[in-house]
Amino acid sequence: WAASQNSKAVAVNNLGKWKTATQMTALTLLLASRDPSLPAQGALVAPGVALLYVSAGLAIWSLVVYMRKIWRILLK
Repeated sequence: WAASQNSKAVAVNNLGKWKTATQMTALTLLLASRDPSLPAQGALVAPGVALLYVSAGLAIWSLVVYMRKIWRILLK
């Protein structure tokens, strides 16, 4: 959308990549915690949920950074 509104494109930051990495790791841990063959399956839930919260925080942070950049372009 931003690129279609203006000839200047807003660069993607690395926060989105970190968000995706933490989100995928969290989902892997949470899915693995459902496997009854794992001896410590209950121990995977807390880190998985914590990483989901980290992922949500990174998503919000990335949104704020992106909106600050796009707002500058839209005001010109």
